[in-house]
Amino acid sequence: MEHYDIVIIGAGPAGSTLARELQGRYRVLLVDRRPLDREPSKLIKNCGGLIAPDAQKALATFGLSIPRVVLVSPQMFSVETVDVDNDLVRNYQRHYINVDRERYDRWLVSLCDESIERRFNTRFRSAVKSGNGYRITLAHEGEHEEVSADIIVGADGANSRVRKLLLPEQQNEPKRYISIQEWFPNTRGLNRFVAVFDSEVSDFYSWIIPKDDGMIFGTAIEEGRDATAYHNLQKKKLAKYGYDLTNPVQKEGCYLLRPRSSRELTLGGEGVALIGEAAGFNSPTSAEGISYAMVSGRMLAEAIIEDKSGFLALYRHNARPLTKNIDSKMRKYPTMYNRTIRRWILASGLGAIEINQSL
Repeated sequence: MEHYDIVIIGAGPAGSTLARELQGRYRVLLVDRRPLDREPSKLIKNCGGLIAPDAQKALATFGLSIPRVVLVSPQMFSVETVDVDNDLVRNYQRHYINVDRERYDRWLVSLCDESIERRFNTRFRSAVKSGNGYRITLAHEGEHEEVSADIIVGADGANSRVRKLLLPEQQNEPKRYISIQEWFPNTRGLNRFVAVFDSEVSDFYSWIIPKDDGMIFGTAIEEGRDATAYHNLQKKKLAKYGYDLTNPVQKEGCYLLRPRSSRELTLGGEGVALIGEAAGFNSPTSAEGISYAMVSGRMLAEAIIEDKSGFLALYRHNARPLTKNIDSKMRKYPTMYNRTIRRWILASGLGAIEINQSL
């Protein structure tokens, strides 16, 4: 049985960042169910693929710039806010880097050197305590493999299997949503990000994002409601605002976590750490998670490098800026999600820009 210092489950921005920060120091195994060593993959990450300002700042602190092959058109400089509750539409200046999410993840993995061992197209099945570490079972094309590790890291997203199996006592989970996303032809030449607020559909929001010749429409629906029905209702209501969402060419879905306070975050337990959305890190106002993923990956790496045996206390200390950020964003929550306050802001035109497409 192969033994590793750290086994990382999930090779998205959180897992790949952690692996890259640890390379050359420890024996690390990076596992992902997607075949990230080739393209294209049928397992698509249900993500809008926008690098928001917080994620741009994270990339800057890592000294990284996104290669052209990862980018898709258009690059956007405005967001259209559609307030269905108040029947108001306003545009605001914002800059998002538009990427192909799978290529983005593969690019981050490619930054890891050869010291990082990889198991792609491989699923994490189970882990049991064994001595001072864990015995981990992985599955690849029907074959099972067992490895052992001193530390197991869950970087496996909102529906984290690592969290479910190894930290079942952690009940303070963030609010869960079903995120449904469909792809459509971009027949109207949409060139900006669209954010839709409609309390009948969701207490979160919906989005439309252009991607080359197509566009994606997604909705986040609270778990326990009929996600498909409310997603379809939103599509019908958006026809009034000029969006034809009748002929999807592709559909995908996943869970989404929305922390309402830092108390709902779970960073780990004995020999176990969680990073990114597996820990609950996600913006409660915008659902942006890439910045939290990359920064939490680095914070855990710094803790492990400083004291591998006592990493968890150090990780919790390192992560305080992220937990404070979550609480800070919740204080801003009413500005976006209280329909009365939102109506006042949009009706006032404060900060809004005019778009003249005839120029």
